[in-house]
Amino acid sequence: MTETTATLEPPGSIAVIGAGPLGIEAALYGRFLGYDVTLFEAVGVAHSIAEKRDEPIPMMPDRCVSPLARGALEAQAGDADPQPLPLSIGEWIDRVWLPLTETDLLRGRLRCPVRVTAMGLEASGAEDEAAEETGDDDDVPPDFQLTFDDGTSADFEAVIVATGADGEEISRSFSLPADYLFAVGRQQTGDAEADFWSGLKEIVAVYASLGGRADLDLYQPRRG
Repeated sequence: MTETTATLEPPGSIAVIGAGPLGIEAALYGRFLGYDVTLFEAVGVAHSIAEKRDEPIPMMPDRCVSPLARGALEAQAGDADPQPLPLSIGEWIDRVWLPLTETDLLRGRLRCPVRVTAMGLEASGAEDEAAEETGDDDDVPPDFQLTFDDGTSADFEAVIVATGADGEEISRSFSLPADYLFAVGRQQTGDAEADFWSGLKEIVAVYASLGGRADLDLYQPRRG
């Protein structure tokens, strides 16, 4: 999995695998840019941290969500009183990650529980037609075909794997690196706050790469 010089313009289709904090952030980022994003989760939203619900949040409460995600939550809340900052992991899940999947940008885009079991390459009919028109099969890359545990499959133009360092490997029918296939959150230091914000930087890099830009940071504070 690698950064790619190949670009994908909105509304290109993107699959994000894993609905933990970074997976939800990656899906939200893509939707904000206008991509057609589907978020897949095998067990449950933020399930990797759910067993620690009663423990304190492992970072400063004001650092537990990106500015982009915070803005989405505030927009969804409208005139309602703002929620207090989460202090426990359970509150973090209930006040941040679950509500984010129900914001306007992500509502209806989470498929859970759905486990991705295999990944292959599949040229779509539209791509075959485009290749015939140009006379160059290399102009249009094949889609990724994801196969699910219920035996169904779906094609996507790009895939972001956000299952973390301990995430299970998905069977692949092709070798790495591969254009349009990315991973975020694989490098973990044990410092939850540092790892979370490092993962956000990886998300920025993914979408900057897809956009063909040196930088595309929606997390930067806006200037007045």
